[in-house]
Amino acid sequence: MIKRTDSRCKTALIERFGEMWDRNSKNIGDVPGSKERGQGVYILYDGSTPVYVGKGNIQARLRKENNKSKRLGNSWDHFSWFLIKDQDEDLIHDVEVLLLRILPPYLRYMTRQRGNFTGDPFQQEQLHETPFRIER
Repeated sequence: MIKRTDSRCKTALIERFGEMWDRNSKNIGDVPGSKERGQGVYILYDGSTPVYVGKGNIQARLRKENNKSKRLGNSWDHFSWFLIKDQDEDLIHDVEVLLLRILPPYLRYMTRQRGNFTGDPFQQEQLHETPFRIER
């Protein structure tokens, strides 16, 4: 059985979070809303498989996702949420993009975008311009 958590953190990035909460109105209502500075990122799961990554006012977004059409609305049954400290919109965006880039597209099939990091992409340092092959 998955245990519901709502933790306050002492990390530099995350202020509060909840992991693998069941999809129901009570749990969605327990997520911090706009009055409690509820900006951050959230992940929707089908079982243990992530199917969607989003950002913004977490409680409002979850309510919207919960009320979507039956075709998309039945695609998830659990969610995790993470409040970003200082409510920095650029940081929230970059955390969402990082999650999108880590997860392969076939896992997050409800999220169609890949995302771009904040700032000029040509000024970002890359160690390798092309992927290199690892020989074993």
